[in-house]
Amino acid sequence: MIKYIPIIKTGESELRALANIDNSVKDFITPLFEITRGRRLPKSSESFIDKKIDFLSSNFYNTLFILDLTSDKTLSNNEIEQLHSSKENYQNWISFCINNKNNFGSFYPVIQIEEEDDYNKYISKLYEQVKALTKEFDFIVFRSQNESEAMDLITDIKELLDKDINNDYCISEKIIYVLDYKYVKDINKCINTAKVFIKALNTLGIKNIVISSTSFPSNVSEYMAEVDNIDFDIKEIELYKILYKDINTSGINLIYSDYASINPIRNDNIYARGWIPRIDVPSNDKKIYCSRKRRDKATNESYAKVYAQIAKQIVTCKYFTNLFIEQIISWGHFEVTNAAEDNVGGATPSFWISTRMSMYLKLMSVKLFDFLK
Repeated sequence: MIKYIPIIKTGESELRALANIDNSVKDFITPLFEITRGRRLPKSSESFIDKKIDFLSSNFYNTLFILDLTSDKTLSNNEIEQLHSSKENYQNWISFCINNKNNFGSFYPVIQIEEEDDYNKYISKLYEQVKALTKEFDFIVFRSQNESEAMDLITDIKELLDKDINNDYCISEKIIYVLDYKYVKDINKCINTAKVFIKALNTLGIKNIVISSTSFPSNVSEYMAEVDNIDFDIKEIELYKILYKDINTSGINLIYSDYASINPIRNDNIYARGWIPRIDVPSNDKKIYCSRKRRDKATNESYAKVYAQIAKQIVTCKYFTNLFIEQIISWGHFEVTNAAEDNVGGATPSFWISTRMSMYLKLMSVKLFDFLK
């Protein structure tokens, strides 16, 4: 049974966190991986995805996950674009998924969608992809990433189901549908539309529906102009709870999902001219606490020294010590305590994004069902 679907890009920060999660977390989560490009090679504008595939096969073999391709152009490359292509009825993606069944052990593919000028041609290609993948996998996944896309895609799925008259199984029973709201600042704006979409999906016989969002901002600094400490509510939990309460008796399997505390919009370029060191700690009061400290540039104070100073302050805080009391302990927590003892594991934003994600996934593996009550 799928309990929790964190949506995770295969970036450096994310893979570092995943490499350090314990087995109890791995057993709890069913990640939806977005394949992103690797680092660009020297003297080359291209970057390859082989290492990302190797990481998944090595670290998540026979651990159920969902596989998608990034829709972020800045994180894509020619390889990914070719996999996404509708050429020959999405044959590149179909072949890639089938060829990697043995490498990955157990996964569900996300249906790739590329627009066509001719709607009938578009539906025909989409149907061939769906038909091919439903023969090979227990489930296939549809994913919409905005409200207009969701309604269009639900209409398209109806067309696909109407075409499906010759199979000895019902495609709708093999569909997992991800309603992906990405960044949500006000959950009330999502609730009404989500109810409409869930009702429409239920009418099509689609019972496995995922509600995904994040409330962690892409640029925390925008909220910290005059403060060095701030906290953010994990609002995605409340969005799910409200929807689950409303549809609990309709026979729908509503699955919780989020972005594991990493906003889907990347802003890596903002660090090019330096940054203000910051450590974030997800805690069991459904908040993420952020603490930062500016470097003394006049004395050329090192980033590592400042991260150590922030960690020394954090380890005395109730939101941090309570996690140890309740044994919600992860690699990320140990990195904070080590930094507080001047053993700083990394002095870059990327490293501390990894620790936040590590702490977040551990917290959810222990507390998610309590949070959803």
